Amino acid sequence: MTSASQSPRILRIAMILVLVFNLMALVVLIHENPIAFTLFMFVGQPLFTIALILLIGAVLAELRSRQII
Repeated sequence: MTSASQSPRILRIAMILVLVFNLMALVVLIHENPIAFTLFMFVGQPLFTIALILLIGAVLAELRSRQII
């Protein structure tokens, strides 16, 4: 699998992770309870971090494949 064909897949995974993070944040914002907040802090924050790392990795791979960096 080449980096050009893998990049959209990685970006799609990152978007799904951010969507899950945003849905969890919306649940905490609308209906605040200790269980939802705890899940958001221990699951939501790492999901966002993983999505950010995937996004940066995909952008860097694309820049390297086009020989920009």
